[in-house]
Amino acid sequence: MELDLLGNEIYTAAENRERLKATTAWALFTDRFDMSDARNVTLLKWLFEDLLEEESPLIDYEKLLQNIVAAGGVVKVRGERYEFEVVPTVEPVVEPEVVPTDRNGRPLTQAQIAWSEYRTFSESHSMAECKQRAKTDAGYGLFFRKQYEKQTGEVADAAENLNAKAPQAEQIPGNVKVFADNYRTMPTAEIRRQSRYDTNPGGAKEFNFLRDEAIRLGLI
Repeated sequence: MELDLLGNEIYTAAENRERLKATTAWALFTDRFDMSDARNVTLLKWLFEDLLEEESPLIDYEKLLQNIVAAGGVVKVRGERYEFEVVPTVEPVVEPEVVPTDRNGRPLTQAQIAWSEYRTFSESHSMAECKQRAKTDAGYGLFFRKQYEKQTGEVADAAENLNAKAPQAEQIPGNVKVFADNYRTMPTAEIRRQSRYDTNPGGAKEFNFLRDEAIRLGLI
């Protein structure tokens, strides 16, 4: 880079081409046309050589790019008509929708899918959380009541029974109160295991007795 008689900076063609890459004109040009394509690189080089001079200022380079963009990439140079290659469009990959199926490969219905989600929720959340959801989610409430009836053999609205008032503390046996406190945070899968004689032969009888007492006293 040199200075002219007035002290203005003078850049060579090579310097101006480098400076051009920091301009808005270059950003707009490369956003439209693919400069990783060797054909575009060669074509732009020809235009610089044929249409600009060694002393051409940076503004002339910017105007040339602006004109190319305005023309849609169609140019005429060295007696021939050429067209810049645009930046390729990447088509989004649409993943096929995965439809849940049963063990026989048949698509599950919406009701079956919902029931499966209810079961997963129950097995991964505490009893207190399950009861809270049963109050506000009608579909889950139905599932919760059916599971309650299946496990206890009682026909009752377990979700609504949550609002029953507990007896006075002195009326509640200590072992029942401890059991109820643990039961409210116990996952459904663990309740099922402990209440069955085949999976808990030594403790199922006591477990079911304590649960029945806790239910009777309104603790769960």
